[in-house]
Amino acid sequence: MFDPGVVPASFWREDVVQVALARRDVAELFRAYLTQFTDCTQTQLALLTQHDRSDVSNWIRGSRHGQVSDINVLTRIAEGLRIPDSARILMGLAPADALVSSIRDERELADADLQLVPNARRRVDGADSSSTRIAICGSRTSSANHQVLDAAVRSLARLVMVRRLLVNHGPIGVGIEVITHIADHYQPPGLRAAVAIFGRRNVILDAEYVVFVGGGNGTQAEADIAMSLGKRILPLGASGGSSKAIYQQILRTTQLSDWMSDGTRAALESCANLAPDTGPGDITRVTDDFVDLIDNLVDADQGDLRD
Repeated sequence: MFDPGVVPASFWREDVVQVALARRDVAELFRAYLTQFTDCTQTQLALLTQHDRSDVSNWIRGSRHGQVSDINVLTRIAEGLRIPDSARILMGLAPADALVSSIRDERELADADLQLVPNARRRVDGADSSSTRIAICGSRTSSANHQVLDAAVRSLARLVMVRRLLVNHGPIGVGIEVITHIADHYQPPGLRAAVAIFGRRNVILDAEYVVFVGGGNGTQAEADIAMSLGKRILPLGASGGSSKAIYQQILRTTQLSDWMSDGTRAALESCANLAPDTGPGDITRVTDDFVDLIDNLVDADQGDLRD
């Protein structure tokens, strides 16, 4: 049997391969693979990717449409060919070592209680010390903008997947929606269950950033706890609900934004409001801008650790 482990990383960076991955064009990917690695036959390729040989043959000959949207098919191909994480992401799949949720026990929480120094990092769940932990809080209340919530879930899911963020979330709400979206649309290997954290303080306790989307009274209570612990708070004001009120609190209370740069404040403000006639494209832009803000903060933090 052909060993995919011998395929060099440079193959996945070739232009034709990158285009095929981005388009999810299985036919073009298989043709490039067989052309470059002549020891691999169509039969072996079928066995590796758990397909019938006729399916592989039809893809290669062009008698079967080459672009694939079925996430299960793409996952089998990625795992069978041992596609590296950078290429998996290009296909729209989660990295093989994505860190998306974690299990807590009382001892771990007690240990975290002693480490409330701002910006401190701990090794949790075997993750590298450069991994960032965020808490995602909020819910779908009547005062929240549900279109913004839908877009925020998609944007946050991509961020968590690509950045390999560690996520704290409760049993219901936006946080668990983000993890469910990742499971349904990216299928990280090994993600079979998401373990929720009970207790608002426990959700926030060891998070480096606390993200708020929508929400009601419970979300406001989580924000009050986060403020009392000196956490770095990032509300998506445009999502409405408690998140809008939390953003207004930040404007009124200087110490809540002392940690922010002028650029961070401006970016947060740009995501705080929506015009009455805002369309779906503008909503996506706002949530993407909000996630880009978080991404830039995480990147700066991890850069500091590397330095």
